[in-house]
Amino acid sequence: MRAQPGRSAGFTLFEVLIAVSIFAVIGLIAMTGLIQVGRSGEQIADADRQLSALQFALARIEKDLLQVVERPVRDRYGDAQPGFSLKEQELAFTRGGWSNLLDQPRSVLQRVSYRIEDGKLIRRFRPELDQAYEDSGIDQVLLEGVDEVEWRLLTRGKTEHERWPLDDAVPSDRLPVALQLRFELQGFGRVERIFELPLGVFEHEQEQRDDG
Repeated sequence: MRAQPGRSAGFTLFEVLIAVSIFAVIGLIAMTGLIQVGRSGEQIADADRQLSALQFALARIEKDLLQVVERPVRDRYGDAQPGFSLKEQELAFTRGGWSNLLDQPRSVLQRVSYRIEDGKLIRRFRPELDQAYEDSGIDQVLLEGVDEVEWRLLTRGKTEHERWPLDDAVPSDRLPVALQLRFELQGFGRVERIFELPLGVFEHEQEQRDDG
């Protein structure tokens, strides 16, 4: 349609509606992209935090296990408990090297345990070795979203132990030399780690049992 002389050419209402619709679609696409980028950034940040927590938890366990010592303790009822025990997928042991920078009147040994509770990997330690009737243990949540946990003691042979100590004496090739940890971590998948155990700890325990 030709513009009449003396009148300026303009857009029809239909053309304006089409232009507005096009701009709306472009704006929607741009906004969707920005939202997706924001969500991706949050997911990356969450994954990074989870990875950092996992690395910290494994390093904490490794540090504890490398300093295991054969020092039995007593529970709140005065009954003797082994220096290292694994039962019902709960790990407990005595470790050395507990730093004492403030020179407090306490031992450098520490009683530590690991357990799973409500999907959380919890580390507990006690300020004293022998447990008082009122439990003074302090809990530290290392990981959340943990499931299907397995602790296994590995030996020089093919034998694996799901509990310790055993009821009977065992030959040297069935003594633990490492600890295997397996679990499912929500949003991460299957995690498996093998921790070295100090040499001589279980040999010393075996000698004590043989002497007894």
